[in-house]
Amino acid sequence: MKTCRKCGSTEFTPVKRTNKKGETYFTSKCKPCSNSYQRRTKIVAKWQKENKSHIREYQRSYYKDKHGERNSINHSRIKQRTFGDKKAIIEFYKNTPTGHEVDHIVPLNGKNISGLHTIDNLQYLPKSINRSKSNKF
Repeated sequence: MKTCRKCGSTEFTPVKRTNKKGETYFTSKCKPCSNSYQRRTKIVAKWQKENKSHIREYQRSYYKDKHGERNSINHSRIKQRTFGDKKAIIEFYKNTPTGHEVDHIVPLNGKNISGLHTIDNLQYLPKSINRSKSNKF
C-alpha cells in the first residue's frame, strides 16, 4: 500500500495537479499535505513580492565580496581560450555600440560545445537578446 511521502499516512489518495504547461500529474503526497504545500508556496511568493527591496539588500550583502572570485575564474577561462590578435579583440570590445554587448557566437562554456575567444567568434548583440541567449548555441 502506498504511503504519503510527507506525513506517512497510509490512507493515501494521490492528488491530481496541473503544471504551468497544462500537463497533468499526480502528487506523491496525500490531499491535506499537498494542499498545505500549495498554500505555503503561495504565501512565500506573496512575501517575496512584497519584500523585494529586503531580498535585494540581502543579496547585495551576501554577494558583496564574491564577485572577485567569480570574475577571476571567468578571466582565467577566457585567457586559456584566447587565440589570435589580442589587440583586435580589445579594439572590438572598445567599439561596442551603446545598448549592445559583445557576445560569443559559440559560447566559451557551452553545454555540448565550447568555443574560443577569437575575433571570429565575437559579435555585437542588444543586451536583452544577449542575456536571453545565455550559454546556448
